[in-house]
Amino acid sequence: MPTFDVISIGTATVDILVKPEKITLEGEWLKIEKSSKNEIGKWLISSGGGASNSAVAFSRLGLKASCVSQVGKDWLKEYVFKDLDEEKVDRKMIVCGRKEGTDFSVILVGPDGSRSILVKRGKERLEEKDIKWGKIKRTKWFYISSLEGNINLLEKLIGVAEENEIKVALNPGNRELKQRVGLIPLLSQVDFLLLNKSEAELLTEKRMREERFWKRLTSFGAKITAVTNGRKGAHVIGGGKHIFSPIINTKAMDETGAGDAFGSAMVAGLIYGQTMEEALGWGMKNSAAVVAQLGAKAGLLSLGKIKCCRK
Repeated sequence: MPTFDVISIGTATVDILVKPEKITLEGEWLKIEKSSKNEIGKWLISSGGGASNSAVAFSRLGLKASCVSQVGKDWLKEYVFKDLDEEKVDRKMIVCGRKEGTDFSVILVGPDGSRSILVKRGKERLEEKDIKWGKIKRTKWFYISSLEGNINLLEKLIGVAEENEIKVALNPGNRELKQRVGLIPLLSQVDFLLLNKSEAELLTEKRMREERFWKRLTSFGAKITAVTNGRKGAHVIGGGKHIFSPIINTKAMDETGAGDAFGSAMVAGLIYGQTMEEALGWGMKNSAAVVAQLGAKAGLLSLGKIKCCRK
């Protein structure tokens, strides 16, 4: 019998979110006056990263979840461990040995919830030797987010999933997407593929407005593919269907973690036997709840709330 419902594999970081009182939005720019000293309206220090965020989302939704990632030996790792422990996420497969320390981000949040992210990433990443292969096989699903360009590890994980009848959800990072030749052949073995608009355009080498965009995306062979488009909603294709959902109207506090919330809730819906349409509804609800609060985790819904909250 599987030990876990889902194992999230990817990055775990620390997010330092700051929403200054005097930050302005001008077109595509968030601006603060040079040489000024500004009061901070809201702030938060929390764990982040695709693996950490999705694992907590799954646990909130009543699933037995584990996180496979890498942190440093520094004090920042305690933010990651604290959040995972409080959310009852297994962290025994996290590698604690990064010489460069735990990755972190400083996130400037604008008045409309948009944000700009300053990221500190080291050269170290998850490698095959870091994975506890005996334990990682004891799950129903893998939820794989950014592996920081490690296509070889992704190929190994997908192979292990196929051998052990584990379903695969994949939300590739930009470093994987830039390796199209290695990535695309793996997608036919993926049960759920999550991309945002720019990622999908990079992968297909087509614009979303082009007629051939969706045909090209379908040709990769993932059973279900979701494409999010920020405040313009989300599309899901699979089983010969193409479904669109607008966003749920909510006042955005911070857009950080919206994609992780969407993808993990959709996968949770599929695990619980929801239809593709119903799972899409779960994704839209979870992402709307997350952007209404500061940080990637505070707004994540419980199973009871995602079932009952209005669309």
